[in-house]
Amino acid sequence: MSDTFFWITTLGGLVTLGCFIWLFASLGKRISKEEKDAGRDLTYETNPFTGSSKKNEK
Repeated sequence: MSDTFFWITTLGGLVTLGCFIWLFASLGKRISKEEKDAGRDLTYETNPFTGSSKKNEK
């Protein structure tokens, strides 16, 4: 039983770590693209949750 618990927690931890790596890599890619489009540094202007500096007003 302890072997099963070990493998489930190990695989779950690796999947979670992979998801976080994917999240931050995709946010960095999106922010980099928006900075190239704007032609300037958008460090304090981007939304850290979406990676966008554009307003979402309709």
